[in-house]
Amino acid sequence: MSFIKHIIVACAVDSVSAYTVRYAIELAQILKAKLTIVHIVDTARLKELIKIGLFKEYERKVIEQDLEREGKMFVERFQAIAKEKGVDCDTIVMWGTVHKQIAQIVKEKEANLLVIGGNPYLCEKGESTIGELILAEVPCPVLVVKKSRHDWTDRLL
Repeated sequence: MSFIKHIIVACAVDSVSAYTVRYAIELAQILKAKLTIVHIVDTARLKELIKIGLFKEYERKVIEQDLEREGKMFVERFQAIAKEKGVDCDTIVMWGTVHKQIAQIVKEKEANLLVIGGNPYLCEKGESTIGELILAEVPCPVLVVKKSRHDWTDRLL
């Protein structure tokens, strides 16, 4: 009998997260654990995009709606896959600072395991990652899923 009863997987809308969520679905299926797929729309990132001039302040509302809709579509797609595999799965899409919100959800849901994606290319470049901030905040074990170096198709993005 597994002590892992509830897994939370944190995701963005990208290929790294798609791989990570599929991994978490398989793990939840094997362990017969509940799965919660979490997507946080990063408020700090949107502020930064406006600050550097990529978007204008008057575009904020439309961008926010687009980001939230995109996140919901992503997690709902994977929720359907999880349910097809017999995994009890729910989703959360919310706004905030990614590592703080994920830590709060892990605590509220009393999750036994958090699954996140890791991109070794970013680490090799010496960039700190949201994953490191998450590790400092969450009270449960964290499983970092990474694909092999040869599988990173979006490393130049």
